[in-house]
Amino acid sequence: MARKKVYAVRKGNKNGLFFSWEACAAAVHGFPGAEYRGFQTEEEAREWLEADVSKTASVDRGRKISEKEEETEHLKAYVDGSFEESLGKYSFGCILLTPEGEIIERSGSGNEPESLSIRNVAGEMLGAMYAVQWGIKKGYRTIELHYDYMGIEKWATGAWKANHILTQKYSQFMAGRRKFIEIVFCKVKAHSGDYYNEQVDQLAKRALTETEGIPEIK
Repeated sequence: MARKKVYAVRKGNKNGLFFSWEACAAAVHGFPGAEYRGFQTEEEAREWLEADVSKTASVDRGRKISEKEEETEHLKAYVDGSFEESLGKYSFGCILLTPEGEIIERSGSGNEPESLSIRNVAGEMLGAMYAVQWGIKKGYRTIELHYDYMGIEKWATGAWKANHILTQKYSQFMAGRRKFIEIVFCKVKAHSGDYYNEQVDQLAKRALTETEGIPEIK
C-alpha cells in the first residue's frame, strides 16, 4: 500500500491542509487554475502553503520529477449504465482518461436475470467496477470516478444501506479494491452538457446492441 501523504491546496474551493486524496480532490474539483500538491510530511506541506509563490520558484523546479510521478499515477474515468427491457439486456460504458492523454473506451452488456431485476443500475455498477479494476491492473494509485447515478458513491461508501444482493456485492467489491487504489467519487449532473458524461451515456446505450459480455482487461 502506498505511503499516506499530506495534501496542500493553495488555490481551490477550500484552501488548507488535507490528509486524504478524497478531501483534497473535493477541495479543487471544478476550480479553474487550482494549485495543490502532495507532500510526505505536514511540515513540507505547510511550508509550501504559506510561502510566497515568488520565493518557491526554485523549490518548484526541484520538485518537478516527483510531481510528474504523481501525475502519472492518477486516472480519470467516466461511467454510465443503460437498460432495454425489449432486449432483455443491461449495459455499461466506461471512458478512461490517462495522464498520457489517451482516451480509452470500454463497454459491455449482460442479461443475467438477477441483474435485469435492477435494470440500468446493474450497468451503472458494472461500469464503476470495471473502471476501478482497470486502474488497479494498470498500476494507478488513484482513480477519479465520474458518475451521474448517486448510488455509485453511496453504496460504495456505506452512506446508503445495500439491501439488494447485487448492491451488497458492489459495496464489498469497492471496499476490497480501496486497499489497492484511492477512489475519488465525483458526481456529475446528468445531461448537463458535461462532454465525457454525454459521451459515456451514448457509449452505454450503443453497448446494448453492439456488445456481448464484459471485455477482458489486458
